[in-house]
Amino acid sequence: MLTLGLVVACGGDDDGSGDSGSGSGGSGPSPSALEERLAACPDLSLTSDPSASACLVGTYEGTTPSGEACSLELGEVGAYEFTSPSLTVSHTAPADTIFVFDHTSFGSFEQLAWKVGDPISTETWYELDFEARFGAGADEASSKIQIEVTEHGADTTTSVACVVDL
Repeated sequence: MLTLGLVVACGGDDDGSGDSGSGSGGSGPSPSALEERLAACPDLSLTSDPSASACLVGTYEGTTPSGEACSLELGEVGAYEFTSPSLTVSHTAPADTIFVFDHTSFGSFEQLAWKVGDPISTETWYELDFEARFGAGADEASSKIQIEVTEHGADTTTSVACVVDL
């Protein structure tokens, strides 16, 4: 089993020690600092306000499906840096970028999604999908952050998935 870390760029609420979630007994493992931070995001349904994602600012480290290291550093209002062996992107969202933020709680299950898409152009453009599922109502297999960054070029499209375990 891989252990993945999170570096929080905007605070100091994660001491880096992580939470393996291997508690015994009780009602299940206690939430990690990352889960608590994500749960504090505003409950909004499909807003296009780019400032809604401020709660996501930070650095997320994970692995691709083939086991290679990847990371996403989210900045303010759609700025991000994504690094993997097959795709590296340093991107600031243009003025006409499309943003969609959604955070919904279903009892003890949390689902959060943030999508950023550049306007389609004849030049290179990017899409970022950030989805998190977590909480006491989520099983261990689905409790994760799934990040996908896609680069659309004139003749090629490259897409990389990065998974951060919670």
